[in-house]
Amino acid sequence: MSDWRIATDDGFSLVETLVALGLVASVATIASGAAVSMLELARAARGEAAGLAAASEAIEALVATPAASRSSGDDRAVVDGFAIVRVWRVAPDEPAPGLARLEVTARWSAPRTTLLTLVAVAP
Repeated sequence: MSDWRIATDDGFSLVETLVALGLVASVATIASGAAVSMLELARAARGEAAGLAAASEAIEALVATPAASRSSGDDRAVVDGFAIVRVWRVAPDEPAPGLARLEVTARWSAPRTTLLTLVAVAP
């Protein structure tokens, strides 16, 4: 009985190696792009959390201040490494006599300019 097998090398050809290398490079490019996007989203989420914390702190301070001492104003705060500008407005007798509408707007620029406004009503 004759054996018709053809002797082959056990290695990879140059074409096979280049195709495999191209696939690995494509996957690495896609993965690095996804990682960069995730880092940008994480930084934006940290900025929003810092802005919310700064605005909440300002509105809580306004609510705790006696009505006769409340006034509009602004300041700057650094929260979690983000420079945040806070502007607050006090509107007495809104929405009804004896109540005051308190508005605090926080603005920061990293990674992009973002505004967040909190509104409360206090006696």
